[in-house]
Amino acid sequence: MQGFPSGDWHRLPGYIDQRYIDYARANASIGINGTVLTNVNANALVLTPRYIKKVKALGSVFRPYGIQVYFTARISAPMEIGGLETADPQDPTVNKWWREKAAEIYAAIPDFGGFLVKANSEGQPGPQNYGRSHAEGANMLADAVAPYGGIVMWRAFVYSNESP
Repeated sequence: MQGFPSGDWHRLPGYIDQRYIDYARANASIGINGTVLTNVNANALVLTPRYIKKVKALGSVFRPYGIQVYFTARISAPMEIGGLETADPQDPTVNKWWREKAAEIYAAIPDFGGFLVKANSEGQPGPQNYGRSHAEGANMLADAVAPYGGIVMWRAFVYSNESP
């Protein structure tokens, strides 16, 4: 897995910069098979239809080189863009929201790799905001992408040895 070079997001999906193709070719030449298109601090807007279209366009560039695309899933997205009052991983409406969001993404990008998550560190929200463990948060997202073969990469720092 390799980080994605920032560039002309504002011009996607209509314009594909040659650098994206070069990036895909270079990564494939050394066996890299996935790229996270957003950094771990990306806001929830990356999960909106506007950005899903951009990711779909990039997926089309990387697919011929055997590279899957991934992007950040912000735990608070159900509140920030979904209109829910909570992002608690144990709340059934939150679980439903993530399943529907995964279905929307995979409908546009059938070979989408999954999500990278930064949780409860450096000011990012996470399951501990709701008295939940990292495992509960990760499993919620894993359940959403599992029907499609997606994966969740969970990035978290442990600031305390106390469980919620």
